[in-house]
Amino acid sequence: MSPSNQERDLEFITRIKRSEDPVAKEDLVRKYLPMVKHIVKKNINSAPGEYEDLLQEGVIGLLKAINKYNHELYSIKFSTFAYICILRKIYNARRQIWNTGNRLTQEATSFYQELTPEDSRVLLDLINDSTFDPARIIEEKLTSLRLEKVLKAHLSPVEYLVFFLYLQGLSCREIQKKLGIKAKVVDNAKTRARLKLQRVIKRYGSLLNPEIPLKTRKRRDLSLKIIS
Repeated sequence: MSPSNQERDLEFITRIKRSEDPVAKEDLVRKYLPMVKHIVKKNINSAPGEYEDLLQEGVIGLLKAINKYNHELYSIKFSTFAYICILRKIYNARRQIWNTGNRLTQEATSFYQELTPEDSRVLLDLINDSTFDPARIIEEKLTSLRLEKVLKAHLSPVEYLVFFLYLQGLSCREIQKKLGIKAKVVDNAKTRARLKLQRVIKRYGSLLNPEIPLKTRKRRDLSLKIIS
């Protein structure tokens, strides 16, 4: 029986960490370069040179994933871990690009003005609804730095990634395929995210309440130490 994708990745990573094998690292980067390109193409705007800049950031994210991954510590496959690292790195790079051009000012200001206590109550009602769809509520509002910090503080990396992909319009099946995880894992992550946001809104009235703590304890099995 031929080795699985995860087994091949672990073989590469073992060679890299035991002997700093440059060939193994090059082979693993080459293997996941199409994934990096795919993520970049899904996240670029029309700014000149942005593709090359984000591609470089994505490769840096991949290299960090290779350096940080430990299959005994994390309960997900390397491909999923790498996807999270790459996406986080590209997303952070995009935010820096937008900040440089002052592109976020109007969006962030309007969002802070729009999310009133009444909006939060409506959001809570929708979260309680079994058909809750995050994209309907705060689509593209992750550009709000405060909201992003709250979500990252109260959701595990897997929950945050599933939530983020839902905001991108991906279905459960598409997320399952993209991350290489079971449908039940995606469903559970979405449910946990919904319940956590529900508790935050019940207690603080709004996801943008400055009293919301940005440091929380997370489940170890889903918490991945990803360097931005």
